[in-house]
Amino acid sequence: MLEVGKLYSLNKFKWLLPFESEKWWSEAGPIMYLGEDILVREDGKRIVNHLMFAKGEHRLVDASFLRLLTPLEEELKNESD
Repeated sequence: MLEVGKLYSLNKFKWLLPFESEKWWSEAGPIMYLGEDILVREDGKRIVNHLMFAKGEHRLVDASFLRLLTPLEEELKNESD
């Protein structure tokens, strides 16, 4: 589970991103997780999306995007090993 306010980066599976957004996310640098953004439709169904902040912009993503993120501190630790 992601922590609100924590920094993340894209992991090695970023090739799973849609073609039209892959370049933007690859160049985004650190990504801050801002939490869930829940939409309740008129029929009562709850749609849970997730809000990210990267490159000075807020981006709304669905739950499938979360598996592409690695905590930034973990990635930096792995690079130093």
